[in-house]
Amino acid sequence: MKPERWKQVDELLEAALDCPATERAAFLDRACSGDEELRHELDSLLISDGQAKGFIESPPARVAADLLTDNQPKPRRGQRIAHYEVLSHIGSGGMGEVYLARDTGLGRKVALKLLPPSLTADPQLRSRFFREAQLASTLDHPNVCTIHEVGQASSFLFIAMQYVEGATLKQIIGSCPLKLDALLSISLQVADALASAHDQGIIHRDIKSNNIIITPRGQVKVLDFGLAKLMYGRDHKAESELTAQLTKTGAVIGTPNYMSPEQARGAGVDHRSDIFSLGVVIYEMARGDVPFKRKSQAETMNAVINEPHTPLLEFNQEIPAELSATIDRALSKDPANRYQTMREMLLDLRHVARGIGLLGASDPQGAVIPYVPLGKRSAQHWMWAMVLVMLALLIGVGLWAFSSRFMPRPPRGSSSVLDSGIKSLAVLPFKSLSADGADEYLGVGIAETLTTRLASLRLLTVRPSSAVLKYAASDKETVVAGQELKVDSVLEGSIQRLGERLRVTVRLVSVSDISLLWADHFDENFTDIFKVEDSISKKVAEALALKLSSEDQRRLIKRDTDNAEAYQVYLKGRFFWNKRTEEGFRLGIAQFKQAVEKDPGYALAYAGLADSYTGLTFYNFAAPQETMPKAREAAMNALAIDTTLAEAHASLAHVRVNYDWEFSDAEREFRLAIELNPDYATAHQWYAIHYLTATGQLEEALQEMKRALDLEPTSLVMNTFLGATLYFAGRYDDAIEQCRKTIEMDSNFAVAHWHLGLAYEQKGMLGDAIAEIQKAITLSGRSPLIVAALGHAYAKAGKRNEASRILDELQKLSAVRYVSSYELAAIYVALGEREQAFQGLERSYKERSFHLINLKVRPEFASLRADPRFHDLVRRIGLPQ
Repeated sequence: MKPERWKQVDELLEAALDCPATERAAFLDRACSGDEELRHELDSLLISDGQAKGFIESPPARVAADLLTDNQPKPRRGQRIAHYEVLSHIGSGGMGEVYLARDTGLGRKVALKLLPPSLTADPQLRSRFFREAQLASTLDHPNVCTIHEVGQASSFLFIAMQYVEGATLKQIIGSCPLKLDALLSISLQVADALASAHDQGIIHRDIKSNNIIITPRGQVKVLDFGLAKLMYGRDHKAESELTAQLTKTGAVIGTPNYMSPEQARGAGVDHRSDIFSLGVVIYEMARGDVPFKRKSQAETMNAVINEPHTPLLEFNQEIPAELSATIDRALSKDPANRYQTMREMLLDLRHVARGIGLLGASDPQGAVIPYVPLGKRSAQHWMWAMVLVMLALLIGVGLWAFSSRFMPRPPRGSSSVLDSGIKSLAVLPFKSLSADGADEYLGVGIAETLTTRLASLRLLTVRPSSAVLKYAASDKETVVAGQELKVDSVLEGSIQRLGERLRVTVRLVSVSDISLLWADHFDENFTDIFKVEDSISKKVAEALALKLSSEDQRRLIKRDTDNAEAYQVYLKGRFFWNKRTEEGFRLGIAQFKQAVEKDPGYALAYAGLADSYTGLTFYNFAAPQETMPKAREAAMNALAIDTTLAEAHASLAHVRVNYDWEFSDAEREFRLAIELNPDYATAHQWYAIHYLTATGQLEEALQEMKRALDLEPTSLVMNTFLGATLYFAGRYDDAIEQCRKTIEMDSNFAVAHWHLGLAYEQKGMLGDAIAEIQKAITLSGRSPLIVAALGHAYAKAGKRNEASRILDELQKLSAVRYVSSYELAAIYVALGEREQAFQGLERSYKERSFHLINLKVRPEFASLRADPRFHDLVRRIGLPQ
C-alpha cells in the first residue's frame, strides 16, 4: 500500500481514537465513505490499540508496513530470546511487536520490543538505528521509560524496556478537562523528561497523549524514546537521508493532530517541534480535546500550518492566564517565536505550579515534582470519594445480608446473570496458521464446539455456527464481525499444528469499546484437543463472570465423543457439509461414516450424515429414492443414541416432510427440535420453509423465518429464505427487497439471485428475471434446479425457442444424472402444454421429488389448480385440501 494511503489511515485512526467509543462506528462510516478496505484496516488497528491499551503505541503506517513486508516468526510463550523469557504478547507498536518478558538474570519483568527485519535490512541504516537506540538507552530519568538493552538473538532484533503499568494520558483525559493540579503535575514531568532528552541531543518527534503513561501513583512515563530520531543539529542532509530510509518501512514518526507546522510541511525539525507537541498535549488536558482537529486529514494539516488555535480561556475559565500564555507561546507557528529550549518552558510551568501551591515558593529549579494520583480530582476530593465509597459498601453489605436472609430469591434466569455486562457472544472460526491451510476444518470445528457448549448454558445469547461461517474466509476484523452479528463480544483465535503438538491462541474482545476482555495460549498434544476445549470454555465463562451451577459446569465440558480420531473426522465432515456443494456433501458423507466407524455411539456424526444425504437431495444432486432412506436411517440412529439431540430431531423432520410426506410426524419433530434448542436457527428455517409454507400457514412461516434471521442476522441462507417465504406468500415486492439486501451482503451468492429472479418474474419484470437467473446459473456452476427456472422465465417471456432449448438440455442431462421431473413440469406449464405438465408431475410423484410438497404455493402451477388432477395429486401427497 502506498505511503499516502497509510498517512490517511494514520490520521483517521488518531481521529477515531479521539472519539468516544460509542461514536466511533458512526465516525468511521462517514470518514470511509464506502471504502471497505479502509474501514477494515481501521477496525483492525483499533482492536490492536484496545489490546495494547495504548502501551508503546505507534502510527499505523509503521505497523502496516511491517505486516506487509515481514514474515518473522512469532515467539512462543516460554521461549528464550537472549536472557529474556517471553510471557505474553502485549501488542503492536513502535515499529515492532511488544511482549511481556522476564529477565531471567535479574528476575524483573520487561517490555520486549521485537523489531521487524525490514527496518534494519540495510547495513548502513541498521548501524545508524542501533546507534540511535543505544544513545536513547543512556537516558536515565524517572519520567522516561528506560531502555535496558538493545541487541540481537537468533533472528530477533530487540529492545528491552522498562515494563510500565498504568493508563495512557489519552485514556485519562477521555473528553473531559483535567483538574489543574493533575494537569500541571503531568506537564512538569513530561517537560522535565523532554528537557533531559534534549540535553543529550535526542528529540522525540511523536509526543502525544497516547505516548504518555500515568502509573497508579501518578508518575508519568514518556514512551518510545527508543525509536525517536537523533537531533542532527544543522546537518539536515543526514536527517533527510535517514528519513528517506525510514519512509520505506512506513516508519516516519508524527501524528497530524500533534505535529508541529514544520513537521506537517515535511521540513527539517529540531527540539522545538517537541515543544509545540507538548503545547498541544497541555491544551488537550485543559480543554478535553486537541486544538487543531478537523474533519479530514487535509483540513487538520492546514489548520496546524496556517490557522490559529482558539485561546484556552474561551473554554476553561479555571486555567490561569499565565498557563494560557505558556501554551500560546509553545503553539507559535514559527519555531523562532516559541520557547527556544524545553528548560525555558519548564521554568514557566514551574512558575504556574508555584502560583497554585503545587510547588513551594522557595523550591529550586530542580525540585522534585509532586505526583497527583490518577483521575481528575484533587487529593481532598479523592479522600471524600473514598469515604463515600466505603460508606456505600457498608450499606450494600448490610442490605445484601438482610435480603439474603429474609427476601425470596429470584428464579434462575429471571434477571441478568452477567456481572461483566456481556449478554451476547459470537465465536468466530479460528484461523489456521498452517501455510497450506490444511487445518482450516479444525479452526471451524473448534469454534462450532465452543459455540455449542456456551449456548447450552442459556446464560447468554450465543450466535450459532452457521451464522459465523462466512467469516472463515473473510478479511473482516473482529469488531466489524461483532457489529454485523449484533453481539456484545466476540471470541476469536488461531490454531497452529507442529507435528503432534497443537497451539491454540484465543482472545475475547468487547465489541462496544474494542477492549480485550481476556486472552490466553494453550499448548497440548493434538490427541488432547478435548482438554484445550475444556480449558477455553471454562476460562471464557470466568472472563464473562458467568455464575455456573453444577449442571452448567457439566454442560460446559460435555463431550459427544471421547474418541479424538472420531472427533477429528467429524469436524472435517461438518466443514465439507457447510460448503453446500455436491462435492462437499459427498466428502462430508465419507468423513461422517469414518466418525461413526471409530465411535458407533457418536450421535452428532449420525446427524451430520443425515444432513449430508438430505443436502444432496435438496439441491437435486441425487435422486430422493437413492439418498433419503439413508438420511432417515442416520437420523434414527442418532436419536437411538441421544433422544435430546435437537439436530437429530430436525434432520428426521426434514425427511418426514420432504420424502415420507408424514406431515403430522414432521411437525412434531420440528417442534421438539425447537423446544430442545430454541437457538437452533436451522430448525426454525426448515420448519418455516418445508412445513409451514408447504401447508399454507404462510404468516406462521414468516414469523419462524424472522426468528431464524434474528438468530443468524448475517447468514446468507437465512436472509435468502426469508425472501423465499415472502415469495411463496405472494409478497413479491418485499421478496425483491429482501433478496436485494442479501445480494448487497454477498453479490456472489447464487441462491439469492435465483430467488430474486423468481420474484421479478411474478412481477412481470421478465427481462430482469432472466438476467438474475442467468447470474445464478453462472455462480452455481449451472445447477439443473436453476437452469429449469431459466426455462420457465423464457417461456413466460414468450421466448419459446430458448425455453425449448433448456428443456432439451435438461432431458439429455437426465440420461446421465438426476434431473427432477417436477422442475421440467414447471417449464411445460409456462409453455401452455398442460398434458406434458401433468405427466411431469406424475413422474415427480413417483420419484418423490423433494420440492413437490410446495405444489400448492408455487405460483408457477397456479393455472393448474382448477384441474381435478391437481387436487388428486395434492390429496395423494397428503397436503391439506
